[in-house]
Amino acid sequence: FLKNLRFFEPFLIIYLKEIGALSLFQIGLLISIREIIIYIFEIPSGVIADMYGKKAELIMCFVFYIASFSLFFLGGSVSVGTGGAFGIFASAMILFGLGEAFRSGTHKSMIMRFLDYHDLKDSKTKIYGRTRAVSLIGSMVMSLVAILFVLWLPEIRYLFLVSIIPYLLDMLLIASYPKYLNERRVSTFNLKHFLKENIESIKYTFKAKSVRKLVIDEGLYQAGYKSIKDYIQPLVIALSISGGLVAFGQFSLEQNKEIYIAIIYAIIYLISSFTSRYSYKVARKVNHFTLINGMWLLTSIIALLIGFFSNNLFVIFAGFILIYVFLNLRKPVMIEEIGNASDTTKRASVLSVEAQLASILLVIFAPIIGFLADQSYQLMFFVVSGMMLAIFLFNAVYNFRSMRSDS
Repeated sequence: FLKNLRFFEPFLIIYLKEIGALSLFQIGLLISIREIIIYIFEIPSGVIADMYGKKAELIMCFVFYIASFSLFFLGGSVSVGTGGAFGIFASAMILFGLGEAFRSGTHKSMIMRFLDYHDLKDSKTKIYGRTRAVSLIGSMVMSLVAILFVLWLPEIRYLFLVSIIPYLLDMLLIASYPKYLNERRVSTFNLKHFLKENIESIKYTFKAKSVRKLVIDEGLYQAGYKSIKDYIQPLVIALSISGGLVAFGQFSLEQNKEIYIAIIYAIIYLISSFTSRYSYKVARKVNHFTLINGMWLLTSIIALLIGFFSNNLFVIFAGFILIYVFLNLRKPVMIEEIGNASDTTKRASVLSVEAQLASILLVIFAPIIGFLADQSYQLMFFVVSGMMLAIFLFNAVYNFRSMRSDS
């Protein structure tokens, strides 16, 4: 619940675009910087967690997050359009990337360890879906509370300072976790051994056929999803305002934008939480690999519809919601399958490899998607739809043919 109380999150693209005076291409570059850092540190972070303790690493990740939020706050005070603002935002993205790299696979691995410890091995999709549901409820609450903050605070940038508070509480929460979740294997740092473990983790992930297929597929899907999700937000806001939907007459046009964004995200997070919580019921009735690959086709269709109806607020908003629904149906199933396919001593590392792969793909995709969005939102969604359809067809014909027998 606490980890998703990033009160600035619904407004980040608007903040960078309007307050920081950055183009969508520059925003894409910032996203690439973040993902490069995640790429560099993702596997080392998983190895650090597996070797030296997960609790200490998670506490460190929140230190990086808090430092990042502080720099985002400072970046908004630099003169609009100056190169200095981009530099500060880039530094903030580097720290944010470190926080993401140190958190991603580690907490999932701790969840898996908890389930193993309490002999709940057959409930991975259900339990992980519920933990994800609670974090999404946190996101929904964050979106609604953010409305009060943006109306009360003098500037949007103060949301970054407010977000530090729940992250400090997060650090205390992680510190309270039981010792058996730490799973520290060595007590002293050995660079040679550390590098060897990194190489072994990569070899293990890509040598084991069933693990490799799952990791590549999830990395691609996460990169595709992250590439487009934030660009839908400006479209919804622009269509709402241009259509005269200024529902809150007592507030300025800018405040109406902020309220719209927060409400939209609250609705999305509520639906996503419900989807994630009950994803295990869908997983029980549908073949896992049919569900995993089917989401490529469904997401491709949604992207295509948004491209064709880029001036229709209802279609875009409905498509925005469905993209989140598909992600939250798919994610718990993928975590279970990757967890089941992986050696228990290498889960954090394998999940880190998956997140790292998603990062390097996003490094490539983000500036391209940003450039296409600067030219035409319609073109961007057509390109994304075509890529997702191609992956679906490839999986259907080649990649998933023997998945069941492999795993």
